[in-house]
Amino acid sequence: MPQRSYGGRSVAERQAERFDRFMAAALDVFGTQGYAQGTVSAVCSAAGLSRRQFYELFESREDLLIAAYDMIHAEARDAVIAAFGSVDDSVADVSARVRPGIAAFFDSVAADPRRMRIAFIEVAGVSPRVEAHRLGARAEWTTFFSAMADTIAPELSESEFGWSYEAAAFVGALTEAGHLWTDATPRPDRDVVVDMLMGIIMSFVRDRMTRDIGA
Repeated sequence: MPQRSYGGRSVAERQAERFDRFMAAALDVFGTQGYAQGTVSAVCSAAGLSRRQFYELFESREDLLIAAYDMIHAEARDAVIAAFGSVDDSVADVSARVRPGIAAFFDSVAADPRRMRIAFIEVAGVSPRVEAHRLGARAEWTTFFSAMADTIAPELSESEFGWSYEAAAFVGALTEAGHLWTDATPRPDRDVVVDMLMGIIMSFVRDRMTRDIGA
């Protein structure tokens, strides 16, 4: 059965456009006013859409927060994957292979205070459901960075724990550094922070070179 169209666009296309507008509004409202102050009415006003249109796409304001949170993290992962993929396989230096990916994450999330606020501040303490979702996303990042380490330095991956402990520690450092950098006035240059994060990664690599934590 063919879809109905309005003004030359299908219902699905119109809903997709409204979804994108609500997501942009969530980024602006939750990322500046905060989730507690970001009412459905405020989001609808920012999107230029109605409450009826909001509830056609989201069951609650909490669902919109989760959707915005997932969008931020998905775009960050895509940026990191693209950055890692842009490095020539012939590059042997681990630091040179890793740095573009770390910089890509930092630029995707920390460079926009709204994204950082939603990704690491506004989701905290909202509800048990959101907290479970946040912890799940953090675990996904740990798994993601662990897998990246296996790919970049396979010769150092011989451990029953993989890179899980190092990855978990790095995710915590990356999160806190980005949070601090977003709110700091004055703040160090972005490259200074990325270099500091690279120092943490390289300390893990040096440690793995001299110690087998799986023994």
